[in-house]
Amino acid sequence: MADHTTDPIEDALIREVNEDLREEQMHKLWKRYGGAAIAVAVAVVVIVAGYQGWKTYTVSVRMSEGEKFHSAGIAAENGNTEAALAQLGSLAEDGKSGYGVLALFQQAAILSAKGDNKTAADIYKAIAADKSNDNDTKGLALVLGALQEIKIGGNHDELMQRLNGANTDDNPWRYSMRELLALVEIETGNKENAAKLFGELAVDSAAPEGIRDRARKLLVGLGS
Repeated sequence: MADHTTDPIEDALIREVNEDLREEQMHKLWKRYGGAAIAVAVAVVVIVAGYQGWKTYTVSVRMSEGEKFHSAGIAAENGNTEAALAQLGSLAEDGKSGYGVLALFQQAAILSAKGDNKTAADIYKAIAADKSNDNDTKGLALVLGALQEIKIGGNHDELMQRLNGANTDDNPWRYSMRELLALVEIETGNKENAAKLFGELAVDSAAPEGIRDRARKLLVGLGS
């Protein structure tokens, strides 16, 4: 049987050679990838630092814009609507957080209260058409804008087209849209279509109670 024992000196030499090989291999790897490794390490540090800075910046922006929004609300409550509209307009134009779109909603609400339904409707239409807004925001703007357009007697066909286009079963504002569609039908003299829509809303257990109640009352008013 062959003797597999090695001498301590041989063991030491083997370890030394292996260490040299590993060192040489690491040296080659460093020469090849060392610069990239440094770049990656620096990039990671920059990303982490940038993310922390971004979080601080966004919190600061939200706080600043929240204060501006609140200030505009106080001005409106005190009857200084022109100052409120000016502040909200500036925030809507320059806002970098969600307060920008909130400022637009508030602008439209103030204008509607002043009787300027046309400008309010235009603002709501702009919000609904803005692709950067989420579907819930666009849906709410469509509903509120439709109310303004009904008041001013806007283009009923075009309004119905927009409402029908968004009137899907997964839209959280669908019941309000169906109620508005029925109101537009009344405005255009199509009472039969309006009664059909109100009848469906009146018995839809998933519809909000307020909408069901209004639908039942309007059905009575339509003689159905």
